[in-house]
Amino acid sequence: MDAAIAALNAVVGDRLRARGNGLDTPMAIYEGNEPLALRRRAIAAARPAATGRVCVLVHGLGHTERVWSFPGARETSYGSLLERDLGYTPYQVRYNSGLHISENGESLAGLLEALVAAHPVRVREVVLLGHSMGGLVARSACHVASRQGHGWVKRVKRVFYVGSPHLGAPLEKLGNAVAWVLRSIPNPYTELVSGVLNLRSSGIKDLRFANLARQDWEGRDPDALLEDRRTALPLLPGVAHCALVGTLTVSERHVVTWLLGDSLVRVASAAGRSRDERRSPSLPQADVRVFPGVGHLRLAHDRAVYAHIRARCAGEKP
Repeated sequence: MDAAIAALNAVVGDRLRARGNGLDTPMAIYEGNEPLALRRRAIAAARPAATGRVCVLVHGLGHTERVWSFPGARETSYGSLLERDLGYTPYQVRYNSGLHISENGESLAGLLEALVAAHPVRVREVVLLGHSMGGLVARSACHVASRQGHGWVKRVKRVFYVGSPHLGAPLEKLGNAVAWVLRSIPNPYTELVSGVLNLRSSGIKDLRFANLARQDWEGRDPDALLEDRRTALPLLPGVAHCALVGTLTVSERHVVTWLLGDSLVRVASAAGRSRDERRSPSLPQADVRVFPGVGHLRLAHDRAVYAHIRARCAGEKP
């Protein structure tokens, strides 16, 4: 049921929120499939061995925190492994991925401020792990927190972008183009199909060019043809920005990988290799790691990917 609700939120989550529908998923930290109250006693009860090193896992479009679970080991995730190996205290976020990325970024910024304030142990380090859209939400949250002077953002040491489309997602670009062409044909049937296609959520449409800020979409036509209005948000300074990139083949230069990347995100987008710094700053390429043959979903629960995350959190060079 949770998986079905997450998928519904992805497709029409903005409409669920606007109509006050009970299937809308408000952003929260989840513990044992239930929201965790961000009060000191509640956190202490859920995390009796809490430390000052915190890692926060943010899922992507249409998923819940279960996307981080390893096959055949539901309670094992990058968070639980970092807790075992390096003493991090893990927290997993669930949210309505059909909302604008910037709206979820604002919510995440507020959520982390409340978590750090109520944490039973003083937080001295925060590590963010975002899968797919979750990485963009994390970037947006860091921007919001910096502008609003939140305390938690000053404790961020590393951000891991796990298959995140920093330059946008080709499938959403294709969907936008197809819907626009159909809408331009003076035929009631093609107009109907175009209208149905354009019902996809604000979160999905934000993936077209990886819109991270409110000004990217406020007052704009969300269905204009391939209109790139994104703001070039600077990367959080003094932080290691680590891009973890998957490919469908063992060679990054293979035509299949060149076209499809990890199946949903192309390599250049996941690696943040921008050709237009005015639109999107490039990620530091020294902190990009490519995992040949690891597809988009598997990036969220792969032993080799975890080994790299662990090494970086332990302070080892990439």
